[in-house]
Amino acid sequence: MTKNTTIYDANFTAGGLLLEELLALEGIMGAPDAHERLKREEELNEHMAVKTLGARKRILSELKRRNDVAPEGFWPWYYTLSKPEQALAAFYLCLKAYRIVLDLHMELGVKKYRIGSDLKAYDVALFLDGIAGADEDVGAWSSLTLDKLNGQYRTVLKDAGLLEKNQLGKVFGIPQSFWDFFTQRGEGWFLEACFEA
Repeated sequence: MTKNTTIYDANFTAGGLLLEELLALEGIMGAPDAHERLKREEELNEHMAVKTLGARKRILSELKRRNDVAPEGFWPWYYTLSKPEQALAAFYLCLKAYRIVLDLHMELGVKKYRIGSDLKAYDVALFLDGIAGADEDVGAWSSLTLDKLNGQYRTVLKDAGLLEKNQLGKVFGIPQSFWDFFTQRGEGWFLEACFEA
């Protein structure tokens, strides 16, 4: 790829699943005026209790991005889910919002799961090195950024219940109705992402 044509960015390093923040913003996420209300939250810190303005700006920027990729009906449904279901649903938003996470997971994580192989930091680093070698913009990212992306991806898998002690696996006890939400919206690929297909 040449400069300015990359499909990737490193904004995922700003936060993981952001589950606590999403809970704090119930009633705001998905609202018609969500962007304005999130801007107000950035200034007034009424719900999230994130101490510094800089941190709030970063987190809220990513929450706006995730809000924008949520399908119709996602947020009212999200707030009815159990904690394990919310974690998986938040993972879905990460996959939708960050192309580098989607490619990393579908091309590395899912393949590793299928062959019964574990997933280690070294595996993720190799994959990211491959992207960096093919994409000039990613190649310009610092090693610190790549390391943060590596760690954040593995942390998100753990928080979603898909990775434990370097071993990838399904989250058990998730009702069929949860998966139906995605298949009914043409998002059946997410079942594959969660090792369900």
